[in-house]
Amino acid sequence: MMNIGLIGAGGIGAYHLRAIDKHSVVTGEARLVAVADPSVERLAASKAELAARGVRWHLDYREMLDREDLDAVVIATPIPFHFEMAKACIERGLFVQLEKPPVPLIGQLEELIAADANGRVSVGFQMISAQCTQVLKQSIIDGKLGQVQEIRAGACWPRFDSYYSRASWAGRMVLGDAPVFDGPATNGLAHIIHDVMYLAAGERDGFDTPIEMEGEIYRARPMESYDTACMRGRFGSGIAFSIAVTHATQVELPFRIEVHGTKGWARLSEDGAILESNVGVSCNHPQTTQQLLDINYAHFMDVACARRERFSTALPDTRGYVNATNAMLASSGCIHEIGSSFIGRYTQGDEKGYNLTDARSAVKETLKSGRMFSEQGYSWATAKPAKITLPLDSEATSGIFFRTAAIPPGIRVKLQKVAA
Repeated sequence: MMNIGLIGAGGIGAYHLRAIDKHSVVTGEARLVAVADPSVERLAASKAELAARGVRWHLDYREMLDREDLDAVVIATPIPFHFEMAKACIERGLFVQLEKPPVPLIGQLEELIAADANGRVSVGFQMISAQCTQVLKQSIIDGKLGQVQEIRAGACWPRFDSYYSRASWAGRMVLGDAPVFDGPATNGLAHIIHDVMYLAAGERDGFDTPIEMEGEIYRARPMESYDTACMRGRFGSGIAFSIAVTHATQVELPFRIEVHGTKGWARLSEDGAILESNVGVSCNHPQTTQQLLDINYAHFMDVACARRERFSTALPDTRGYVNATNAMLASSGCIHEIGSSFIGRYTQGDEKGYNLTDARSAVKETLKSGRMFSEQGYSWATAKPAKITLPLDSEATSGIFFRTAAIPPGIRVKLQKVAA
């Protein structure tokens, strides 16, 4: 019987809690023994329910690690806490299920990889476990598309004011002195970037890392971080890729990933629920976040119990994702502020959001042609991206990040007005 501790019981942590409970009931080989979360008032009902089952509640994760007899820990906390929490669990020799994204900066990732010498950390990029993604990956391996030449991905996921006001780290570059880098490519839509790294690799369980990159990042909303971005790069195999994402939109465009090869094309659409192609490969299999987390958790337990050789995504497998997002920032040089004349406010029910003029069209054009926003003729797309060679120097990248994280005076004034 494996004893599991959960760090973070709210938000995505509630999904992890259900995944743990389901696996415990089905297999009887694991049990949740403790939770660490300081939000006792907000999570009072959950705390009471868990207490009735004998699950102990700690206000500090370090207290839980020191006092409980644990075999594994699930870290389902906000981005800025991942690094220190994962490191503390690794130092204690525990198996770790770390929520995505693993960490904001490549230097942090390399430090965790070096510490995790026994390969006990899994990262929760559960979208690669989706049935349609797996069918597409196998079709690439089987050569049904021929030699892959290009992968394009994009999405428009609207995010309201309440999304950014829900937590102190939302929409931030840093929290205190901890990197956050919150934005569509580095949080909500991180999955599609990781999926591109997965689909570009020829091996069944492989992930690729770009060798060169260009990126553009923008902010329509008055905040520290960004809400609109695009990137373009190339892998050592010669496969090219382009990705465009935004939260500054009124109309949703569920994520799409298109793979183009010498024999044909295939497309994942509707947030990964549908796969279609011109080479006879297809799949229609919608899956919920909970279902995908359940699959990912089962794989995690299979590795922990020595029934499976590797995690769906281990720490080293995320090098492509973290390198790509860091290079996106380094190439862009800064977060480019979009002029107010290109931004509209909209209301949907009780919610309000920001809509960037032509953002949805720009994302769709990247999906169609691979062109960056600045190449499409939009006046708001002012970035002049530099071509970045990878892998990145972690110290230099950290310097770029913290220089970019400084809030420009204009944004500071806007934030003060919003707060007032």
